[in-house]
Amino acid sequence: MTTPLPELLALIPTLNDPSQPFEYAVKGNKIIGSWNIVSAKTLYPTEFSSIDKKYSVTVELDEKKGTWKPKEKSSETSGSLGTGGVSFGASSSSFSGKSTDKGFSFEFGGVSKTKDGLTPVLAYSWDTAKIKGPLYDLLEANGWKRKKGLFG
Repeated sequence: MTTPLPELLALIPTLNDPSQPFEYAVKGNKIIGSWNIVSAKTLYPTEFSSIDKKYSVTVELDEKKGTWKPKEKSSETSGSLGTGGVSFGASSSSFSGKSTDKGFSFEFGGVSKTKDGLTPVLAYSWDTAKIKGPLYDLLEANGWKRKKGLFG
């Protein structure tokens, strides 16, 4: 049996865990999981650089059918200014379906400013399964079924 939509949406705040770097919110009949993976500014001896990487998953719910469909979005912007000149890069991607993205980054040699303060080593990792798993498990445990797409 499918948990009624208002009851399901009321469960979403219980997924928020202060020990995790992401959060879930309800907007209308959608559930949004968002993760600000890294936001840092780094000063090297001859260069200044910045990076901002974000990921979100939005789940659209179809109350009549008791189904849900995810839509993922990731973005990354970076830039640098130094003796080699100025560079800037930006990328954004959107995806609907099944995917997994994970990675790790480690930078040493500068001083980075993050939301947690200053650090001589900028290291961060991400695995989208960490944010999607609890949400998808909650939906399935409450009788909601993933909407089948073109390829299953």
